[in-house]
Amino acid sequence: MQNAKQIRNEGSHIHGKHILAILMCVVLCGVFAWAQKSSEENKKGITLVDLGVTEEQKLQLEELWDLKRQKDIQAINDLKTLNRLAKDSLVEAIEIQRTLDEFRAKRKEMRGQIEDIEEALIQTLPTQAQLHLTLMGVLDNGIPRRTKKAQANKGTDETSK
Repeated sequence: MQNAKQIRNEGSHIHGKHILAILMCVVLCGVFAWAQKSSEENKKGITLVDLGVTEEQKLQLEELWDLKRQKDIQAINDLKTLNRLAKDSLVEAIEIQRTLDEFRAKRKEMRGQIEDIEEALIQTLPTQAQLHLTLMGVLDNGIPRRTKKAQANKGTDETSK
């Protein structure tokens, strides 16, 4: 008689373990589903509209971004010109100085335009928008922008040689 009770208890004990294992799997799957859902929500990101940026401010931001892009392109072209001057031994010092002065004047003018646009935007943009745009590098964050990954690697390769 006691053997029958033990067998019955053991059988229900085994079923309890299976049920517990199934419940744990369901809970674990639920946690994974919740994590994936919150991950997908984070991937959506924050839009400029979410940050309270108006259409006029968007246009100013696009103008700023285009100006920064032009500045980067112009800087690369100017450096190519300066590099050619450095390699040419027949160029006179007066011509080199004139080219350097033009180069510096263009850089100063572009920097001034960018700073003016940024200052105007900072006065009108909501604080959260300023924060996110500074983190992304649209507004100045003190970190130089990379135009191309190859150029960054090229610079490190030259210094290592």
